[in-house]
Amino acid sequence: MTSTPLPTIIDSAPPNQYSAPRLPRSLSSLETWGFGVTAHISWPAIAPVLHIALGTGAIFVWLPGTILGILLNLQVKRLGRHFPDVAGGTPNYTTRLLKHYPGLARYAAVGYFFSWVSTLAINVVVLTELIKVNLEPLGIACPDTLVKIGLTLIAFILAFSGTRALSILHLFFVIPAIGLLLAFCLFGIGWLAISPASPGFFPSSWSPPSFVDWAKWLFFVTYTTYACESASAFVADSRRPDETLRFLSISCWIMPPIFLGGSWVLMRLATDPGLGSDTFLNLLAVSTPFWGQSAAIIVTFFLAAGSLLSCATVLSNCPRMLYQLATDGHLSPVFAVVSRRGVFGPALVLTLLFTFICLAWGDVARIAVVSNTGWFVSIMSVHLALWLRRKRPEVFLPWWSGVFFLLEVVVLVVGGLAWGWKDFLIGLLFPLGILAADRVIRRIRWAPFHAAWWIQHYRGRSQTKISDFVGFQVVILILLICSAATISWMFRARIGAVDLGQNGNNLYVVMLLIAAFVGVAIACWTSLPQVMAIVEAREQSEHLFNIAIDGILVVDEKGVIRQANPAAEQLLKAIAPNLLGCRLNQIFPALAGQPDNWSSRSEHTLKTPEHPTIVEAAVSNRFNQDFQEYVVLVRDITERQQAEEAVRNYSHTLEQKVDERTSELAHANAEILALNERLQADNIRMSAELAVTRRLQQMLLPKQQELESLPGLEIASFMEPAEEVGGDYYDVLNYEDTVKIGIGDVTGHGLESGVLTIMVQTAVRTLLENNETDPKKFLDVLNRTIYHNVQRMSSDKNLSLSLLDYQAGTLRLTGQHEEMIVVRSGGQVERIDTVDLGFPIGLEADITNFVAQIQLQLHSGDVVVLYTDGITEAENRFKVQYGLDRLCDIVSRSCQQTVEEIKQAVIEDLRRHIGEQKIYDDITLLILKQK
Repeated sequence: MTSTPLPTIIDSAPPNQYSAPRLPRSLSSLETWGFGVTAHISWPAIAPVLHIALGTGAIFVWLPGTILGILLNLQVKRLGRHFPDVAGGTPNYTTRLLKHYPGLARYAAVGYFFSWVSTLAINVVVLTELIKVNLEPLGIACPDTLVKIGLTLIAFILAFSGTRALSILHLFFVIPAIGLLLAFCLFGIGWLAISPASPGFFPSSWSPPSFVDWAKWLFFVTYTTYACESASAFVADSRRPDETLRFLSISCWIMPPIFLGGSWVLMRLATDPGLGSDTFLNLLAVSTPFWGQSAAIIVTFFLAAGSLLSCATVLSNCPRMLYQLATDGHLSPVFAVVSRRGVFGPALVLTLLFTFICLAWGDVARIAVVSNTGWFVSIMSVHLALWLRRKRPEVFLPWWSGVFFLLEVVVLVVGGLAWGWKDFLIGLLFPLGILAADRVIRRIRWAPFHAAWWIQHYRGRSQTKISDFVGFQVVILILLICSAATISWMFRARIGAVDLGQNGNNLYVVMLLIAAFVGVAIACWTSLPQVMAIVEAREQSEHLFNIAIDGILVVDEKGVIRQANPAAEQLLKAIAPNLLGCRLNQIFPALAGQPDNWSSRSEHTLKTPEHPTIVEAAVSNRFNQDFQEYVVLVRDITERQQAEEAVRNYSHTLEQKVDERTSELAHANAEILALNERLQADNIRMSAELAVTRRLQQMLLPKQQELESLPGLEIASFMEPAEEVGGDYYDVLNYEDTVKIGIGDVTGHGLESGVLTIMVQTAVRTLLENNETDPKKFLDVLNRTIYHNVQRMSSDKNLSLSLLDYQAGTLRLTGQHEEMIVVRSGGQVERIDTVDLGFPIGLEADITNFVAQIQLQLHSGDVVVLYTDGITEAENRFKVQYGLDRLCDIVSRSCQQTVEEIKQAVIEDLRRHIGEQKIYDDITLLILKQK
């Protein structure tokens, strides 16, 4: 497995300040494909229940569920191509699509996560029941709690050893499992169609479900049909992400024969009322006609394999969801920690906690309803996000996504409530509880809740040394194998006199699968890490051998060259074009006899056609007990020898050179003194010019009495230049019954930027005095004025500029600048993007076609925030920017206060963020509030 070095964490950094490493692309496309059929092999667990409830009407639920699942698969495939470095799949694509609605994005992603966690617990319960059913006829009591805990811990032991072993184990069993399931469905369809014993391909009558029943079961069926996109969770660490995403199309083709074909066979052949909703009995009744006596053991195999493989997928998928959510800032940074072996420690611990919560609850039906509620809401959020971003190229069938969203709203309400309002409500609230717990984790100072503790833990483990590690592993392996053998002996003694029959065969299949998982778990914690370490060491040594700058030769006990790296071949190609099989003392005649007699270090001159080459050869001791091989390092030292000779030839002229340089330095020093005097005079003159320009800027800023006299508005302002003259501009002008407000940012700083802000203020005032009210003409004239002045100045300056016209509660916005923030009186935040409202001023002569205007209404208590990027891009000592989200948050929390108090809250929060860091850009802030 490819290892990823942990990032450096500064000791003085805050506990949650952690930059997550990118996942190494260590999984093959086949391994990721295996994870992509988990939902398909979970069909047998759901289909019999639905069949018993609806009879022939079940097909009317599976059909739309399958169609919606196929379309979702194709959409997720397109999103995966757009977000190739995003782990976790669908929920994390959703958070990217809903970036302007972070609360909804987090809620949807966490609901998706919990639904997968509950799948693990449900499968553990199902597998325990399968073991129990097969033990009861043998007179053996099944210790339910111990079996559930044991099965859960086996899965987590595998997960805590890394994804690679789990993915290979999963692939080994998922291929026969999905193959048998497809064979079950296709054989059943074929048998119905052509067998003389067939009851007929079509039922004699149909019983379509009522709308409530249809919505109730579609709400449940999508738990499987929507989950067929699980391969997308592994795109970020797939060696061939395109191949991984291509499997989503294959997944679509597999869905109809399993979900529709299998359900059809079940509808026609599982007709005995005595079968009830027992999954095993229903599938056995269906498969016996065409598989005969083998049916029981085959059905047992893909039921047991489906449960175990679902657990493996959950423990590979869920940590990636949490990792990506933490990396994107939606969850505590601790969940973004990954070990060198690819173990998501904190994420797995949280998954284990929720698994035990579900197991302690124990009611599979209620767990399914609760978790499916969050799942369904998360899929609804996907379709809503796709509709909101319907103009983006990564969106597939955007208008249909809107239709699906409306349909899912109806199904959620009708179907969810049909399962019981209490479980439905718990399902809606559970993601909020997880998010609240995450908030608590962020604030508690307990070390395991923070990334630094886990990083130190992983580093400590990697540095732990056991004096006889091989012996340690062998002891562990012996203990585990002896324990397994003892349990087997006790089990055999218990049932020795009992005729096992078919139950014994079924039990054998279940135990065989569990034994395989246990065996791999043992290997993961004993020999497999050493095998992986050997593979990594071999790859690293081969890599170093090939990229080494010096030549490396491996010779046998007779001095014959057996291996040569590219550097050695390049160095010696003129003497020996074919190195392999050649004796080294034929190239270096001074090496007489056998390698045992060679000097450990020697120099040799090679007569090449161009010029003599001097090389140094260093010979190692014999390093292999079975094969007497030696490593010879060959280095070209021609340039070094020439350099040494040049130094010797140059030494006798050194004093003369020193005298010459001393004279030159004295002359240069005199010139520097003269230049310093001129620079000092220029600095004095420039300081005076900058002081005058800054004074002019300050004089043109609106006065406090002007701001206090504005009708309908309260305004507070703040400006702090980063240098003596800044490039930020703002103005507030009251003309007749209209207030004109401008804010802009000139590129760069200094005299030119300051002069340009004065030009803009003057041009705005002039246009206003001339009663120019048309926004396009206003900005066009202003732009042409500035553009021609900038050209005359031979400058490359330009500025972003937004102009606002306020009149009696109506605000009209024109021009391109930073996003405008509107906080309504209740605290709701609106962000107005200005990118399509204008064009940088002074960059082009004509910007008329780019100018647009939007209008919004202000109500009493509404707050408008204008700012320059000196606020949002201000960095602390960890290079973390203040950011627009933090600005929105502080304004929203203080929106009930006066404009001066809001301004002061923002500036104080900004200064706390910046700390003692140097301010690199001008800071300008305008707070407006409707009276």
